[in-house]
Amino acid sequence: MAVIFPDVEVTLVTYLNSALASLGSALATDVRVATKKAQPDEVQPAKQIVVNAAYNGEVNYVTKLASVTLEVYATDYGTASNLGLLVESLIRGSTGDQIKRVTVRLGPVREVEESDYEKRSIDAEIVVKGTDL
Repeated sequence: MAVIFPDVEVTLVTYLNSALASLGSALATDVRVATKKAQPDEVQPAKQIVVNAAYNGEVNYVTKLASVTLEVYATDYGTASNLGLLVESLIRGSTGDQIKRVTVRLGPVREVEESDYEKRSIDAEIVVKGTDL
């Protein structure tokens, strides 16, 4: 029996887009969520979240650990801080069929960004469940 694991980055991008849209607050609207930062030649959003993940190893045959970094960018200090706290809360609540456990190890932490953005970083460990092929 073979087990395949979901793409953690795609799973989290989809989840965060849906969760933010359902909130309807000013903080949660017009947030770009993707696996890489907007390129310099693209329209630069005022708020964006970048999801990066890598699998670390199996917990058992059907679950794996993934290390996840969420980078939160906004054009001002207050928005970056509040959006970082919101993303932390949302990611803690992301458990379901594929994501079985979330442990936030660090963050949101302010990082110096040599741009016009304020940046917050969140580091999490996620247990992901695979499915039979």
